[in-house]
Amino acid sequence: MRDREELVRRWQAGWSVSRGWTKVEDDNDGILTVRAGEDNRAMEYVVLDADNKPERVERAAELSLAAGGGRGSGWITLATDDREARIDQLEDLGLEIQREQDWLMTIQLSEQPKLKLSDRYALHTELESDLIVARATLHGGVVSSGRMAVVGEDAVADRIETDPAHRRRGLGSAVMASLVETAAAQGAKRGILIASIDGLRLYRSLGWKVIADIVIARSN
Repeated sequence: MRDREELVRRWQAGWSVSRGWTKVEDDNDGILTVRAGEDNRAMEYVVLDADNKPERVERAAELSLAAGGGRGSGWITLATDDREARIDQLEDLGLEIQREQDWLMTIQLSEQPKLKLSDRYALHTELESDLIVARATLHGGVVSSGRMAVVGEDAVADRIETDPAHRRRGLGSAVMASLVETAAAQGAKRGILIASIDGLRLYRSLGWKVIADIVIARSN
């Protein structure tokens, strides 16, 4: 469990870099407070070891509901082996569950296969500030893209997206392969991400493994 708690902590560090959220506070008792400062997402509370420490979920719920700023200003993210129990707990505490399921996934970067993009598309990968950004284009228009934040030996993937009209053509796989190759060249060894239902199949096909369910909730 400590390993997963550390993995969530390391995911949050890279995710915050990706989103430009620089104000993060650790209360040293299992809750990371991220001052996102975005419309309808002012505060994000990342709960560590929610299954064994449900009281942390209760404290995060109190913080979320007290965040102010209206509906959805305070958010909670947690990893769990008992999704339904955590959903029930959060709903009982007055939080609104985001119904789309997500998963915490990881891989040793050396295990992800190298893939080549179809000649029909062009792939551009570059460093932008603290991020690796990859874009697949067709006739100059972006049809698939993604980013990775490298923090120490961790590479955290974020916003991996493909235009619906261009899916099932290997674009997402090629974008991920390019991101991983560039991250490895910068010294990263392990990949971490949170996958949506749309991304789960892609990441599994590339060798990523599910570590836990992710539950996300927000203040009403």
